[in-house]
Amino acid sequence: MSGFTELEIAVLHAILAETPEWRTGLEQQLNGATVLSRQNTGVGFFTLIVVPAQASRVGCPNALGHDVHAQVPGLTYGLGFVLFLKDGRLRMLEGYAVDTDSTAGLHLENMTFEVRKGGFGK
Repeated sequence: MSGFTELEIAVLHAILAETPEWRTGLEQQLNGATVLSRQNTGVGFFTLIVVPAQASRVGCPNALGHDVHAQVPGLTYGLGFVLFLKDGRLRMLEGYAVDTDSTAGLHLENMTFEVRKGGFGK
């Protein structure tokens, strides 16, 4: 894995842990994956992922991870996440502010966080 933040790595592993039937194949993709780009939109972020061409495709849904969240300083209810796949390959991790809090001031590369499953809360 190259170029991922600590938050992204923790979230990706939490999402893959939720999907035991696809975990092995997706972890193999993730092990060789790199970050193409990352954009903080002010209401969340998008991290585009590139998987090596030789990585095997996984027959799973195109969106995973709706139950993984992270508590982060500065956001009342934290971040929610969705991992998107395209043609059986990891493609994009979306992190979104659960409330109307802005993510513009967050430094995704070096923030503190606590990843957890389930609902949001203070």
